[in-house]
Amino acid sequence: MKRKTLKKSVVSTVNIIAFVGLIFGFSIWNALAPKKTVSWNENRTLASPPSLSIQHILSGRFDDDFETWFSDHFVNRDFWIELKSLTRRASLCIENNEIYFARGERLVSRFASFRQETLDANIDRIQEFAAENHVQANVLLVPSAVWGAKADLPFGAQDINQDALLKEIQGKLSDQKWIPITDTMTRDPGNYFRTDHHWNEKGAYLGYEAICREVLGRQPQKFVTECVNENFSGTMYSKSGAFWTKPDRIYRILPEKPFTASVSFDDGKTLNSLYSEERLQEKDKYTFYIDGNHALTSIHTSNENHRKALIIKDSYSHILMPYLAAEYEELTLVDLRYYHQPVSGLMDETTDLYFIYSLDNFAEDPSLAFLR
Repeated sequence: MKRKTLKKSVVSTVNIIAFVGLIFGFSIWNALAPKKTVSWNENRTLASPPSLSIQHILSGRFDDDFETWFSDHFVNRDFWIELKSLTRRASLCIENNEIYFARGERLVSRFASFRQETLDANIDRIQEFAAENHVQANVLLVPSAVWGAKADLPFGAQDINQDALLKEIQGKLSDQKWIPITDTMTRDPGNYFRTDHHWNEKGAYLGYEAICREVLGRQPQKFVTECVNENFSGTMYSKSGAFWTKPDRIYRILPEKPFTASVSFDDGKTLNSLYSEERLQEKDKYTFYIDGNHALTSIHTSNENHRKALIIKDSYSHILMPYLAAEYEELTLVDLRYYHQPVSGLMDETTDLYFIYSLDNFAEDPSLAFLR
């Protein structure tokens, strides 16, 4: 009896030592491992070490900040994130972090809810702005990728009826020029990136066709595309943890009738084309198109047609610019998330006014309140 008790005691002691050794071993390994400032796969800046001060400790913030820093810099973090995503998929979960695992290694964000108050406020603000400036706005709202990928979604995926939502918004914007994108753009997942939430060069061309038909009253020009990068892993890749997913390609969009363009931004930066070549070396290669998000972007082209456009927009418009710039001599792009100055002074009676957003962002983004 004593021998068995002694044997159990030895085993328990070994287990305790092994467990404690594992905890301390991981802690030491984690503390000594090289630290990164940015997570490439997650596309975000990692937490900095918390400041060690009496005030910071007594306020209770030190514990929270330390936990965040420790989690962000846990050794082999990307491996554990990917393992979690793989485990969820292997256990037949249809999503991870609200990103659906669709067919064809497609990662699609849910669009399950929005604040009706925000949507109604955005609609009212467009109506008021157009009336105040005696113009008719051209409104293009693009259904999100989950709409295009409906046939590829896993069983059980549930999202908002975007067709019904578009009809609702169209009815409330009856005084404006509605651009019915779904008349041109059918439910084809190939019109969107597989790893990102934006539409791709194919989808954007269909948006350009719709603008030509509904606003410009002319046939769209022809374009060719040239692959400039094969390693674009977008926001859905970063959020889902599905780091095994094959990346997308980025294309330069070239008109058959060439024109030149210069681009300037509110921060003083300039480009001599519609593309920012340096962005192809970064994680978010979608910023190749007009250098990504800026408060105010001005485009001047060699098209001597005296046509001007003011575009209130989100990032869905960026890949549309190589097409739309072929139709205008001047384009001004305003992102109300960053631009809080009066917009009315940026246009005159000859300017075409556009609102170009992804549908989900238009329904959720409160920044249109800054429109004046």
